[in-house]
Amino acid sequence: MSTTPFLPLPDAVFTSRRGGEHEATVYRTVVLTSIRDIDAARWDELAGDASVVRSHAYLDAVEQAGINDCRYYYPAVYNQHDELVAQACVYTISTDFSQLLPARLQRWVAGLRRLWPRFMSVRITECASPMVAGHALTIRQGEDRAALLGELEIAINGIARSAHSGLIVIRDFLGSEREGVDELLRHGYALRQNMPLARIRVRWKSYDEYLASMRARYRKDVKRRLQRAGAHGQTVKTLQQFGEHAETWAAQSQVVLARAQRFKRERLGPAYYANMDRKLGKHSLMLVACREERMVAHGMVLTDAENTIATFFGREAGRPSAEWFSLMNEVIKLGIERQSRYIHLGLGSYDAKALVGADIEPLYLYCRTRFAPLNWLIRMVPELMGQRGKAHKQIFRD
Repeated sequence: MSTTPFLPLPDAVFTSRRGGEHEATVYRTVVLTSIRDIDAARWDELAGDASVVRSHAYLDAVEQAGINDCRYYYPAVYNQHDELVAQACVYTISTDFSQLLPARLQRWVAGLRRLWPRFMSVRITECASPMVAGHALTIRQGEDRAALLGELEIAINGIARSAHSGLIVIRDFLGSEREGVDELLRHGYALRQNMPLARIRVRWKSYDEYLASMRARYRKDVKRRLQRAGAHGQTVKTLQQFGEHAETWAAQSQVVLARAQRFKRERLGPAYYANMDRKLGKHSLMLVACREERMVAHGMVLTDAENTIATFFGREAGRPSAEWFSLMNEVIKLGIERQSRYIHLGLGSYDAKALVGADIEPLYLYCRTRFAPLNWLIRMVPELMGQRGKAHKQIFRD
């Protein structure tokens, strides 16, 4: 294994009680500046087969895509037997918080930036699965979680200091994933809610069974939307290899980004799509909405042993014509065919996703900052970005 330490981090000694006796465990932490500095099999053995967005291949694909001004770091913790017992992905990225302000205040910020170009633009240190909703911490089962979380936190804090970053965000944890992670509160972090995750728990053997389990009004709504798309001559096809069209996907993603009314940050280029195809292989695919021979929209999907994950959507310029709904329906169909445990429909558009059976589940983040106003802005994010869908009646008969 070749390791490239970014920061010299001292070994730490923690005392844990096992079997009624005290045993000193020495941990050695290194921070790698590229995922390529660690053997893929060793990283993935700890990550497991149900976490494609924490896999070596996924992190390599994102790292090599050159998105925004991101720099990536990978804290890796070893015990005294040189066994990898904890790991994480951390990256720094500049974020424009002025997007969270009302339009009139954004004009005021634009004026101030003539004197201070980086006013309200903050370099954040994030620990998360990049480009998707999901945390990036992996700790070997049976190990001392509190001690190893402390080791990782020391590394994350060191990265932030080195990058002159005033804000650390460790995200995204479902409620069931917070056990043990709340230890961060003792390290000075504040608990906040991020935008929630829309996902469907699969409990049907087929897509037809999924539709049949819906209450009549919701089933009719799905069929009506699909008929509307079909009336425009729209079909959806699946591409297992999609990198050759990377320029098309990147251009379509920019159309959606330009139309976004609220918070927007990552700008995808062709390298992102090319890498996702080449490096993830069978764990990535592209759903494409077509009219005649023209590919008018796309939605990329990632898969692992338990999950079907919708990631980025893009479309041609012009008036939308049910492309998004058609692609979302295909993601659901694919997830059921694969018998995934969960179908992840991502963030935003919660009303529409709730209508097809998605649960809107809170995601939590832990943040620490030297600047109190940033805590105020972070609390605004879920509210300004449409945190919750409307309260719908029960979608399914069961």
